[in-house]
Amino acid sequence: MYLSRIHLINFRPFSDIAFNLQETTLITGRNGSGKTSVLEAIHVLLKSRSFRTSSINSLINREKENFILNAKLEGDLLIFEKKRRNLATNNGYKTEDYKFKNFPILINNFSLAFLESDKEIRRKFLDYFMFHVKHDYADNLKKFKKTLSTRNIALKKNNEEEINIWTKLLVEHAEKITKDREEILNKVIKNIPQFFNNLTLDKKWKEIINKMSLNFYKGWEKGELIEVLRRNFQEDMKRGYTKFGPQRFDLDVNILKDKAGNVLSRGEQKLLILLIFLSFGEYTANHTDKRVFYLIDDATAEFDEENLYLALKSLAKAKGQKIISSIKKPENIKLNSVIDL
Repeated sequence: MYLSRIHLINFRPFSDIAFNLQETTLITGRNGSGKTSVLEAIHVLLKSRSFRTSSINSLINREKENFILNAKLEGDLLIFEKKRRNLATNNGYKTEDYKFKNFPILINNFSLAFLESDKEIRRKFLDYFMFHVKHDYADNLKKFKKTLSTRNIALKKNNEEEINIWTKLLVEHAEKITKDREEILNKVIKNIPQFFNNLTLDKKWKEIINKMSLNFYKGWEKGELIEVLRRNFQEDMKRGYTKFGPQRFDLDVNILKDKAGNVLSRGEQKLLILLIFLSFGEYTANHTDKRVFYLIDDATAEFDEENLYLALKSLAKAKGQKIISSIKKPENIKLNSVIDL
């Protein structure tokens, strides 16, 4: 279930370099040595896209005309190549299903803002998770977003006839994705206490976990969405957009009914976010045939010493392959392999 070897040719700063990987691999090196680029290469191989840029051409070493990535995964050889003036090619995994087969979870300075006020970070992660556990979720979400956009255009034009047509279609698509979200996310939430209790956490963290609650917010408070939209019709007309609906969904993470971000220290927030990500990865590993990978970028910079120790101990218990980058090797933690750049 693991990537056992990865080979980078003309990718970012690397001309030609290969690494052997194990279940837990630490990549160390000074700033600018290419640690994040190795994680990025793994992500490109698994998902056919970068987590740092939308421009695949920018990944090519500036002095070259193409890059090639290959890796061994469960006995198969994955190959990804991009030439400057051609579309990217791979070795046969061109179907839409492939990009949902692997589930890499990126943990970096951006994802560690999960508990902050920007709900889009949470929504993007939750949608990304849903894509991998519900086969038709991506198509249903795309239909909903297109219908929502069209309804908003009708609201801006004050065209009541068009608004009524698109409202009915919007509710139809909304019911499908909301049903899927409630079904899956509530199962994950239900499993979280047991998963957390199986981790090697200290007394302080067990107390935090006991005071924590997670709740799925579907995007409106009570009642059927069609009734909510009717009650808010005039306000939506004034605003020119649809205020309530699945586009406003969220995951509330609270400590004694207060937002976790208001209660926990910065270091504690980061560890809690990691634990939440691990719980979603664990659900995916236990309930789907997807392969789970954790890509943790610059661990020693993101976690203080105390919480880094707990983070790495928790990662060790999680199912899936763990690739961790760090300026230095953390002490008192057993790792399967270390790559020094």
